[in-house]
Amino acid sequence: MKIVELVEITKSYFLNYCNNSKFLYSVLCAFGVYKIVYYAFFDGLRGIPGPWASRFTFYPIRKALVSGETTRYLLSLHKKYGPVVRIGPNWVSDSRVSDFKKVMATHRFRKSSDYDGFAGVHQNIFSTRDEEFNRMRRRQIGPAFSHTGLDSVESIVQSICVDSLIDKLGEMVDNGAGSAQFNYFKYLQNTTADVIGELAFGERFYALENDGHPVTGWVNESLKNSFIFSSFPILRYFQNIIPGLTIIEPELRQFCLDAIKRRKDLVKSGKFSNDRIDILQMYLVAVNNSDKKPLSNNELIAEMVIMVLAGVDTTSITLTWLITYYMLYPKVYQRVVEEVRSNFPNKEHKITHKESREKLPYFVATVYEALRIRGAVGGALAREVPMEGIELSGYQIPQGTNVFMFVPGAHQDTQVWGNDVSFNPERFLGPQGESLKKEILAFSTGVRMCPGRK
Repeated sequence: MKIVELVEITKSYFLNYCNNSKFLYSVLCAFGVYKIVYYAFFDGLRGIPGPWASRFTFYPIRKALVSGETTRYLLSLHKKYGPVVRIGPNWVSDSRVSDFKKVMATHRFRKSSDYDGFAGVHQNIFSTRDEEFNRMRRRQIGPAFSHTGLDSVESIVQSICVDSLIDKLGEMVDNGAGSAQFNYFKYLQNTTADVIGELAFGERFYALENDGHPVTGWVNESLKNSFIFSSFPILRYFQNIIPGLTIIEPELRQFCLDAIKRRKDLVKSGKFSNDRIDILQMYLVAVNNSDKKPLSNNELIAEMVIMVLAGVDTTSITLTWLITYYMLYPKVYQRVVEEVRSNFPNKEHKITHKESREKLPYFVATVYEALRIRGAVGGALAREVPMEGIELSGYQIPQGTNVFMFVPGAHQDTQVWGNDVSFNPERFLGPQGESLKKEILAFSTGVRMCPGRK
């Protein structure tokens, strides 16, 4: 009885104090003071340079993430503070290539929980934080990204997509009496959308002919919301309440389901060529390790959407910057033209991927340099530091820290690239150039490298 009475007295005492606004205010103030003192003098990251406010709040980096200013913000911090910068209470940004490779070499550094915002209707090859799931998806999709797989669709991509772009531009020039003015990013975006349509959806989007396709808008809207969910995870629970805040646009989901049905019908009728190895077919014939069952519709949709997300804008942005640098550096452009014409004098010959790698070293070097200076991945790849911690550029990073491996910063690492920040494709020529190609991190590196790197 005395124990029960003691509990009741304690409960009453606690509730009385909780109903006292001064008590609650005092508790909050005490907690705030504790956090300030801890982060200022006792936490494991206190020796890492960075803005003073970053010791106590994520607001500056979250604001940069949501507003699309991550690259500019982090570049300014690294320029001021060095290769390792504190950007939040337990967040660190790292722009050193050697550190990047150290972290990315093992699955021990899991993707951070921020990637959950990109899961869509199901975890996918990009968003998953599970090592076995990622290995499984890579095995399932591997044949589509092998040399055999790429060779099986190259002629389709060339004839249906690239030739269509050439014809479209030629028609515009003819109609313009020898010249034409156009937004080449838009045309490249539509062309890459058609390519991804062939590979991931099994059919062309006809974006080039129709000046775009709704699928790119649906995916970009989903991407925007993914960044919001990544920065503010609690909003995922309100997506059916807040207008426009959905993980997958309803139209995009139905578009994917229709494409899946058409491919299954094509296979069932015997009209699908087994010589074609594309992404959609690899996933349709795949079996999950956990239940030995084929991928569900939600799993298929998640992978199809991430392929559009990963392939359309990244490729078109990179090509846009490449053409821009050709215009800014006319001597570089002239050398590329001479290299192509001297090795392939027959204008009717369609240059294959293999031929360009073997016979156009300078052109390939310009692509690598464009990836270095203006890679389409403009943010940072976040990883969680495991129990044993890690040393990065002389700083000891404790367990539980999120390390953001900053790609644009790594592509300006003076230990690798020197102080030359200009567009200089020559750096990628010769034996030293072949070695430098391995330092390009536009597709990440290590165990979670982009499977589409080839």
